[in-house]
Amino acid sequence: MGMLDWLRGEPKHAPARGRGKGSPERGVYTSLGYRVVTQAATDGLAYQAGSGGMFQRTGRGKIIAQSRDFMRNNPIYVGMVNRAVTYIVGTGFNLRPSTGNKSWNARVEELWGGWWDRGRPETKALQTGRQLLQMMCREHIVAGDLGLIKLQDRHLQCVEAEQIATNKSTFPEGVVMGATGRPSAFYVAPYGRGGSVDRNSAQMVQARHFVFVTDPDRPSSVRTVPLMQSTFPMLHRINDVCDSEAIAWQLLARIAVTMNRDEGAALAYQESEADAAAEGTELATRLTEVGQALIFHAPPGHEIKGVDRNIPGQNFPEALRMFMRLLGLPLGLPLELVLLDWTQSNYSQSRAVLEQAYQTFSDKQLLLETALRDIYCWRVGLWIKEGKLGPRDDAFAAEWIKPSWPWLDQLKEAQAFGKKMELGIVTHTDTCKSLNSDRTDVVAAREAEIQDAIERAQRIEAATGEHVPWQVFAGLPISKDPQIADGLSAADAGGGDQPKPQGADE
Repeated sequence: MGMLDWLRGEPKHAPARGRGKGSPERGVYTSLGYRVVTQAATDGLAYQAGSGGMFQRTGRGKIIAQSRDFMRNNPIYVGMVNRAVTYIVGTGFNLRPSTGNKSWNARVEELWGGWWDRGRPETKALQTGRQLLQMMCREHIVAGDLGLIKLQDRHLQCVEAEQIATNKSTFPEGVVMGATGRPSAFYVAPYGRGGSVDRNSAQMVQARHFVFVTDPDRPSSVRTVPLMQSTFPMLHRINDVCDSEAIAWQLLARIAVTMNRDEGAALAYQESEADAAAEGTELATRLTEVGQALIFHAPPGHEIKGVDRNIPGQNFPEALRMFMRLLGLPLGLPLELVLLDWTQSNYSQSRAVLEQAYQTFSDKQLLLETALRDIYCWRVGLWIKEGKLGPRDDAFAAEWIKPSWPWLDQLKEAQAFGKKMELGIVTHTDTCKSLNSDRTDVVAAREAEIQDAIERAQRIEAATGEHVPWQVFAGLPISKDPQIADGLSAADAGGGDQPKPQGADE
């Protein structure tokens, strides 16, 4: 028995399988390993093979165009993309310089805040740094990749994925790569008068002046396709289902009753008149108006029935929910986040799906952090050259506080983090980060609040002679012990019997 015969499970001299219309084997796939390859060849199926770059050169532009069209016309797609951007970027990434000099760190935060947080770092001066980061994230999801040019005027220029292109056949993806495959330059083409990319006018930008935001899924790829491209057929099916449901509702709105009678078609035509509002022959082109009532004198054998006005598709809501669940898989978006509907979930389930979603969100946050770190190092280097910062060996050391997944039940989450801190599993810094806060800022603000609260309590006592616990003005719990309420421990207060250690002599 030959290898091919063995794979097919046939004797060596067995007659060939029939490929006629009634062949039971045709179109049937099994789980018998390599046999599926043989069956695919028998059915005449073929699968393309090649590098990641080959597939992207032939289809990436069309896929991006489809994704852009969904962003213009499909509310489901727009909602899912914006929902992911909201959770990934949130209110932005907070900078925390981590050099060995606190005053140097404070100066960097001041400069960065003025340029990125409160300024307009993009060359069009339309967006703050947080808004620019949101657009970067959105473009990565919608188009796959994007670029930012570091301009000589200390600004950034955003480049869409379609603009990274050239008419040179040697660089079909718009990227110049060295022998190791590392990009050394990028071609950037402007949009022409007709709105299309003018590849003939593409200019080369060296890699050191270009921030390329991409996340290829194959070692042989450099560019990236839209993240949700695998769900595009599903989006078309959802549109078809929703359209058919809407058409069914429109038909039901036009049909009130049905009459069954002998020669009903001819009689109905005689009793009706042309429908001037009809747009095509596919729908009813004649109608009968009966005023406020309908009287039907039924001879034997005739009947009249009312049309059921319920939803045509009884499983439409559940089917649509399942479609939505499948759509969210590429972005890690559970159905609850897609529909913002938590009515069918409890706390444990909601927490579990959010944790899984944030595994995907964290990957995208790391991608954006890499791009943001490149921009940060570029700006710090310029500030050092301009004399606004002193040179340091650890000048580029910094940490980014990224949005974490939200607390679902504030009380339960706070209790959980409190217990983790007691056990030494997490730190106070980790807890602050879970709320997208910097511990240094939190502690400094808390210190200022406590000092202000003590001063206010002292002023009231000096003016009235009445003692008011300072915790009232700091939002802290007030102890029933008046001495502890003043901020003193029982031992510091003096006087009174103090509890003895267990086992001490009486």
